[in-house]
Amino acid sequence: MTVFTREGCGYCVRAKGLLNDAGIAYEELVLNRDYTEASLRAVSGRSTVPQVFINGQHIGGSEELESYLKQSR
Repeated sequence: MTVFTREGCGYCVRAKGLLNDAGIAYEELVLNRDYTEASLRAVSGRSTVPQVFINGQHIGGSEELESYLKQSR
């Protein structure tokens, strides 16, 4: 489980909270510390954060993550 985030991003905080609430451990990668925007586009096809990957599958941002977690229950 990997979450691409940016400091000061409210949607990133929400995504991490959803994962924490679901008891899912994750690795957080922070923009301009652990990766560049070009790298994010290369792996996700998007330039917005957060971008969540579960078991190598691109889930998307916080709204897509919320839908994914609801369907997984």
